[in-house]
Amino acid sequence: MEPLITIGELAELFKISRSTAYRMKKEQRWPHIRFGTEIRFSQENLEAIKALNAQTPAPDRRTPRIGTRANKRNQK
Repeated sequence: MEPLITIGELAELFKISRSTAYRMKKEQRWPHIRFGTEIRFSQENLEAIKALNAQTPAPDRRTPRIGTRANKRNQK
């Protein structure tokens, strides 16, 4: 059987506070295992949480948008 980690250990692993971990578990509906009042996470749960929070990098913006002040200054 794979080891289960507590929400405190998960918070340490992700370098967030325990209160943030509890809040994100509730808001994002993180998958978890509950034993009475205890909450545990399996390795499979951790991978699902990582996938839920994965973000692609924003595209590099090198040119200003049309109609900005920068464009008007460059036209003079």
